[in-house]
Amino acid sequence: MELGKSEITALSRFFRDESKLLLSSKGKLKQWLEQNFDLYHNGKGFVFDAASKEQLRSEIELSYPRLNMRAGLPSEQDRIAISQYINNEKLADIKPSDHHVLVKSHNTPLIIAGDTFHLPQGTSLRLAVDDIDFSQFASIIIVENLDVFDVWHKINLQHSIPSSLIVYRGHEHATAKGLKLLLATLPNNIAVIMFADLDPKGLEIALTTERVIGVLAPSIDDINKLLLAYSQSAVFLRQHSSVTYIAQRQNIAWQGVLECVLQHKLAVMQQVFVALNMPLICYK
Repeated sequence: MELGKSEITALSRFFRDESKLLLSSKGKLKQWLEQNFDLYHNGKGFVFDAASKEQLRSEIELSYPRLNMRAGLPSEQDRIAISQYINNEKLADIKPSDHHVLVKSHNTPLIIAGDTFHLPQGTSLRLAVDDIDFSQFASIIIVENLDVFDVWHKINLQHSIPSSLIVYRGHEHATAKGLKLLLATLPNNIAVIMFADLDPKGLEIALTTERVIGVLAPSIDDINKLLLAYSQSAVFLRQHSSVTYIAQRQNIAWQGVLECVLQHKLAVMQQVFVALNMPLICYK
């Protein structure tokens, strides 16, 4: 068993406070201390005097020779930096995807550090948010699903869309910190459009993602005439919390799309739009 981030934080807080002689601990930290040191837990914690407390700190630092137990792990460091302190780089605050996004461009090349990139169809770049030159884009289009993002060149846009940065949204729990950072640093004159599944969850994503002012979706006629047969009713039923959320939204740019989803209990995935070469409209 090795110390995790919360255990290191608890120990460093204890060692920094010279007046504190009771180390309250439970769970993993209690188990680790009992396994590695001859300590007695009195039900509330481990009791020390000044000398035994200092001895414990010294003994822990023998096991973690690069880690100052008073200082603990530095915050806001990536895995490369944390590896200088401890043999578990995954304790770093900054994960590999936190400052990066997966992108491609629409109707414009990508300019990165002064170099121009014309990406072949079906390819994308993983970029640090700080390296993106937003001045070349009129809009950002966020794509929910990776396989649809990969074939963006096959998307059938009914009307021309100006130069845009196409960004993969990331998995739910990744939503992606990199994407959140991008949206937080985006100039105000750049529109943000969501391209998600045509289901309650997809519409909730559009409504709850920062800066989104519109969605890409089929026309109301196409939804009513062509897409009902492709709906996954079981998926719709599982999204009851999203149904409740979007049902309370009124007077939004894609109100007609929302009402179609609720009326027909629709859950149509983005992949269907690609397979049918379905024309998409930007509602904003």
